[in-house]
Amino acid sequence: MKIFIVEDEDLYIDQLEMVVEQAGHTVCGAATNAEEALRLFEKSCADMALIDINLAGEMDGLELGKWLKRFRDDLLIIFITAHYADVGYFEKAKQLSAYAFLKKPIDATDLLRTIELAFQYNTTQADVGTRGHTDDHHTLLVKIKAKYIKIDQNDITHIAAEDKYCSIHLKDGTVYLERISLKELNKKLSPRLFAQTHRSYIVNLNNVQETDTAEFTIKVNGNQIPLGDTYKDYFLKKFGA
Repeated sequence: MKIFIVEDEDLYIDQLEMVVEQAGHTVCGAATNAEEALRLFEKSCADMALIDINLAGEMDGLELGKWLKRFRDDLLIIFITAHYADVGYFEKAKQLSAYAFLKKPIDATDLLRTIELAFQYNTTQADVGTRGHTDDHHTLLVKIKAKYIKIDQNDITHIAAEDKYCSIHLKDGTVYLERISLKELNKKLSPRLFAQTHRSYIVNLNNVQETDTAEFTIKVNGNQIPLGDTYKDYFLKKFGA
């Protein structure tokens, strides 16, 4: 699991990195303030973020957590704070669906066990998501103006976000334009069949013909699809490369 750290004290960053590595996971980035974190996070491919709530600067850790969730809504967040008894902080962390809320200074054993439980939870959720999408249920219901159309997900080659719409491309060249965000549409797709490759693109893994990591492109049914640096590791893992 890849873990991103946001902590405004270098000493604590070193301690957190040591615990993460002890747990057998990877620190994929670290920042000392929210502004730096937002700049670095998009390239980190993080599965989890350890965030100190009381950061120096205009944005605190809770507000940062809200922004990071916009980049990746399944991101596991563990908040760390010296103000552990502050009910307001705790309630805000709950609203962000934080995985844990830990007291600072950090107890290494507590953090180690929390990371391990989060890793197990993440693995279990992925397994459940995969099992919940069988071949008998690979259909997608889309609304085109006044019509509802059922599409076999296996027939979809890729999906592109265009302003407030998504264009759904099929193998036979048919294109459906639905008024929906890419994030919402992605929730309806089989996680076994599809992977996001760019903030504006999702591809059907079974229809990928070629991947060029030097040019950051993917060939799908004759179409060149961009491969964003943020999504590269995630895509290649799902693609089996």
